Amino acid sequence: MIPTINHWIGQEQAIRRFKVALEASWNDGTRLPHMLFCGSPGTGKTPLAHLAAKEMGVELHERIAQAMNLPGALNGLLLQAKDTEIIFLDEIHELIPPAQTLLYRAMEGGQISVRTNIDQTLNMPLKDVTIVGATTNEYRLLSPLRQRFKVVIPLTTYDDGSLARITLQRAQLMNLTIEPEIATQIAKRSRGTPRLAIRLLESCQRYARSQGDESVTMRHFEETVVLDGIDELGLTPDDQKIVNYLTIQSTKPVRLHTLEAATGIHHRTIQTVIEPYLIRIGLIERTSQGRVITQEGIHHVEKSQQAQLVREASS
Repeated sequence: MIPTINHWIGQEQAIRRFKVALEASWNDGTRLPHMLFCGSPGTGKTPLAHLAAKEMGVELHERIAQAMNLPGALNGLLLQAKDTEIIFLDEIHELIPPAQTLLYRAMEGGQISVRTNIDQTLNMPLKDVTIVGATTNEYRLLSPLRQRFKVVIPLTTYDDGSLARITLQRAQLMNLTIEPEIATQIAKRSRGTPRLAIRLLESCQRYARSQGDESVTMRHFEETVVLDGIDELGLTPDDQKIVNYLTIQSTKPVRLHTLEAATGIHHRTIQTVIEPYLIRIGLIERTSQGRVITQEGIHHVEKSQQAQLVREASS
């Protein structure tokens, strides 16, 4: 976990806005305003929520939003928190519409309405709490709920330089010695996401320990990425299946369900996990007729196949 907000690396614009909210609330002696963190998985939404509580010196009540759809669950959580404490709802877009309605009314009015056993409505006041939400898609929130968040902070993917610094920072926290070049190579394969950079660093450490070594060397890194099947762009084996199949079918677009049948990868995984990154880095395109490989994608596949032949020849 990041010690303080001053140790945060990357996302400079978002962090400046976050600091303004923290400092204003601290100077005024008030709770934080309701906040919404938006961004793709692994970009730092949850760590930022934890830092908000740490910097303000208050308790954080963290829940997965989907679990708050049960009857009474959201009411119980809202009643549990005390003044200035933070309720953090991860994947807040997973709240069903009635729960979202309950939440924005509570944020607006500072109370909840509970039906009693004798079919009466009892209004129960809430403490002065802060609601913090994290979402990969803010537009799945009802508009009135989205508007109740006074501070909306978008988190984007990270550049390689920031990821390399994050990797070195985490290695230091792990009491692990690595060369700066290894951090650079990890960053290149982390798809702009700190979570993946840290995961790859931890994989390298496990491999080094399996060899009885305390520090991670370039050899450990190179053997780790081969073992995990991660190529120089950070493509996983499933990503590579998609790109390779589209290369074989390069003369025509491929429908989603055809791609699913050919690769054995569920269509929702293709749509929500694999495609966004492949499109972002220009390896594939999505058209009205289906998915197609780009010239850059074909070049990457050819380069990867040549690298595989070299590895096999030298082994």
